[in-house]
Amino acid sequence: SDTAVAFIVIEEGLLFYVPNAFTPDDDEFNQVFKPVITSGVDLTSYHLTIYDRWGEIVFESKNTEVGWDGSYARCDIVQDGTYTWKIEFKGKRNSKAYVYHGHVNVLK
Repeated sequence: SDTAVAFIVIEEGLLFYVPNAFTPDDDEFNQVFKPVITSGVDLTSYHLTIYDRWGEIVFESKNTEVGWDGSYARCDIVQDGTYTWKIEFKGKRNSKAYVYHGHVNVLK
């Protein structure tokens, strides 16, 4: 009889999805732009920023459950167009800092 022992470390991978468009038009579908964080992210370090074409911040959130509804300064919905997003967070396992950029289209 023989025995073998091995320790296997399973690391949680970084997994998230960021949509590229949303439609804040008061119907019941796709009203909020919100990245979907699945695993590997330290949620306490999450920071989402949305910029307009002039680089002005139109939305910020440090809560993964709070997304952008297309409004700016608690006023009306912004104009149709492309807005830039930036997401910053740390990895859950190694505390490595990550920064991702992209674009989202507002369609009404």
